[in-house]
Amino acid sequence: MTVNQWVDAVFVLSVRTFADRIAHIRAEMARHGIAFEFVFDFDPDAIPPALIEQTFAPSDMKITHQSLVLKHMQTWRLAVERNLRRVLVLEDDAVLSDDFNAQLERALREADSLAAPYMIYLGRGNNQHVGGGPAGAALIPGGVLPATDALVFNRDAAVRRLEYLARHRITRPADWLTRETDAAVGVVHYWLREPIVEQGSMNGKFISVLDSKRRRRGRWFTWASYRSAAWWRRLRRRMRWVAEPPR
Repeated sequence: MTVNQWVDAVFVLSVRTFADRIAHIRAEMARHGIAFEFVFDFDPDAIPPALIEQTFAPSDMKITHQSLVLKHMQTWRLAVERNLRRVLVLEDDAVLSDDFNAQLERALREADSLAAPYMIYLGRGNNQHVGGGPAGAALIPGGVLPATDALVFNRDAAVRRLEYLARHRITRPADWLTRETDAAVGVVHYWLREPIVEQGSMNGKFISVLDSKRRRRGRWFTWASYRSAAWWRRLRRRMRWVAEPPR
């Protein structure tokens, strides 16, 4: 089965002027045969000041972070308005694994038995992958959401988030906002046993738009740091499994 048979919509968050990222994600979607829709609403230079005032409380968030929050919120609205049972959301620097379709299908077959509102994180944000989990399971409950680059959520999750944020102004970027909001409204988070998406802004493919530290260090340093961290984390996970095999 195709990805589009397992989710009701695929949304890609991007900015109209990001030509290199748009070309990249188009190629990734074509490589995997995925039909998708861009979310260009709320580009940083097109957000009405009144909306900023209405949505965000005073904080140190930059307009780029606020833009990404609003884009993610737009996918929640679309899920509710279009009555979409389950959606996949990718940011425009997502790099999909070769077995993305097969592993996503495996995870979503398992998710079909979930009763509560849920979100599934598909990536390895900053190499903070949880690993382990019950033998044979595709989904691992828990884990602190480190990024919002690749997510699946159901309509119930979107409803609860929007109801909560209608009463609370925002001071957090998208990853913090999602994990804190979901904790408050009872949306359960899951990770995959093995991630199937990498962030191009983390692995050196693109210069980060949101992280000034990675911009200063450059793409080569970002790539080397990312690969080194990934190797060490995989080694530590293997050593932990040997010492304490998953039950």
